[in-house]
Order: sequence, then structure tokens, then C-alpha cells
Amino acid sequence: MFVPTRYQQAQSLMKRFLIAAVIGLNLLLVGTVLADQNLETDRIKKQLIKIKCSRIKIQVEKVRHNDSLTRVNYGQAYESIIKGVMVPINARLITNRFGDKTDLLVKYSNQFSDQLDDFRKEYNDYQKQIDKLARIDCQQATDDFYCQLILTQDKRAQINQKVADLKKQYQLYQQTFQEVTDGK
Repeated sequence: MFVPTRYQQAQSLMKRFLIAAVIGLNLLLVGTVLADQNLETDRIKKQLIKIKCSRIKIQVEKVRHNDSLTRVNYGQAYESIIKGVMVPINARLITNRFGDKTDLLVKYSNQFSDQLDDFRKEYNDYQKQIDKLARIDCQQATDDFYCQLILTQDKRAQINQKVADLKKQYQLYQQTFQEVTDGK
């Protein structure tokens, strides 16, 4: 049986330490290079914003206007789903004692309603963000404009996720309704 000496143990420990140090240094260098690249990319983006400021402001206004119309259309469609579909169906199924799955339908319609409230709140937050973006002078305050643009894009992505969540919830409601009416 081989028993390493203290010298061999120390040498092995030094090798491991040296390997870990080299790996750590490489990771640090890669992180620094990536950070430098990100800073360079941000600098280029900010220069482009300054150069194309008037066109960007026009685009922001178009997005703001179109999103406002889209929000109204989605809001009306979601309201009609709740008031014109879910509430009457739930009431009819409960009145006719259609089974335990009607409780599930009521639960899903309540979740849809809660998600709709979240959508409205998120949209109001987004509206504030894009309004703030539209007020910033991208020529004079390019850094502020760029930061606000990032925040606004994040909020817009959250709105898109809320729309996807509402769609999934409605599909779940439809699927359960089909199961209830088919007698499954």
C-alpha cells in the first residue's frame, strides 16, 4: 500500500492550488473581457441613440400609440371573455349541478380575473415607463434615455408574459369546460 509522504502531500496540494489559481485567473480575465465588450457595446448603442435621436423618438411615439390601442383591444376582449363567457357558463353549470368540475371552472375563471388585474397593473407601470422615456431628451441625456429604454423594454416583456399567461389560463378553462360538457 502506497502512503504519500508529507512532501508528496504538500506537492499535490500545491498543484491543486496552482490549477485552481490558473482557472480562477482565466475566469477573471474572461469576465473582464466580457465586461469590456459589454461596455463597448453600450457605448456604441449610446452613440447610435445620440445620432438617430429624432428617428428613435418617432419610433417610441409609434410604439406608445400602438401599444395603447392594443391594450384597449386586449382589455375589451378579456372583459368580454369574463362577462360574456365565463360568468354565464359558470352560473349555468352551477345552477344545473353539473358536477365537481364546475368548481374547477369557477377557480379557473377567478384566476383569469386575477391575472387580468395583474395585466392592468403591469400595463399601467409600463405606460409610466414609456411616458417617462418619451419625455427624456436623447440628445442631451443619452445615458438616462438608454437606461430608461432598458427599463421600458423589460416592462414591455413583462406585459407580453402576462398576455401569454392569460391565454394559457383561458385555454385551461376551455379544456376543462370541454371535459365537463363531455361528461368526463
